[in-house]
Amino acid sequence: MSFKKSLAGALIVSGLALSSFASLAQAAVQQVNVALDSNNYPFSYVDENGAISGYDGELLKIIQKKLPEYKFSYSTVSQDAILTGLKTGAYDLSANHFYLNKDRAKSFDYSHQPTGISDLRLIVRKDDNSINSLDDIATKHKKLNPINVNDARYTVIEQYNKAHAATPITLTPSGEESALDMFRSVDSGEYDAAIYPIGGYLSLIKKVPLNIKASASVGLFPTVVLYKKGEDPALISKIDNILTSLKQDGTLAKLSEKWYQENVYTLPGADKVVVKNDL
Repeated sequence: MSFKKSLAGALIVSGLALSSFASLAQAAVQQVNVALDSNNYPFSYVDENGAISGYDGELLKIIQKKLPEYKFSYSTVSQDAILTGLKTGAYDLSANHFYLNKDRAKSFDYSHQPTGISDLRLIVRKDDNSINSLDDIATKHKKLNPINVNDARYTVIEQYNKAHAATPITLTPSGEESALDMFRSVDSGEYDAAIYPIGGYLSLIKKVPLNIKASASVGLFPTVVLYKKGEDPALISKIDNILTSLKQDGTLAKLSEKWYQENVYTLPGADKVVVKNDL
């Protein structure tokens, strides 16, 4: 066998080996289909440059960097489309300031560590000092802005009504509505109050000044990653571990200050906020 033939054979074998190695390396990286809300500032949205941004958008990018064995493929859609896609298996996971309730716990897998804390408030007109709590809305027969039935804020009011059956809040279901539209409906007097996380309120009110204010906190709630049912337990566990470390090293607090205008981890009771499995 000539030297040239030997060299050619060696190169072919080498090429096949490299090709096989590349294929194995590519196969070792698992694709994860991630859904984010396209218009839910400051939690998840697409900015003016077409980039995914917001608290949850930035958080998922941080998580992805810590998981080189996975490749996140992002889609940006509405919240209703996110939940539908998770149920059908079109998406593997999503983070969109999600609260956990019984229905979601049955329909999806979820992170057992919080992605953050939601500080829920009542948004009212500046000249209205009669509303400071959910009890005020119920007993004074105030009009609460309608809430999307797929939004966990709807469940918060449902749970309040179950505990206060004699004096429930009038709860009106709605389709998707932007936070800004909710706030404008309060500002105009169409409704007396809206219930919304303070982080979203503080971020939006800086951009669009309105004649509204926020009440004291009506509750702190953990936010979670939602996964399609039957998602790989290893992926869920890895993300839980990352969320734990991001809380411990202060990353989640920094994201909170950046996107919510407050460090939610310094709020009274924040240390007791955990994801409950016994909903």
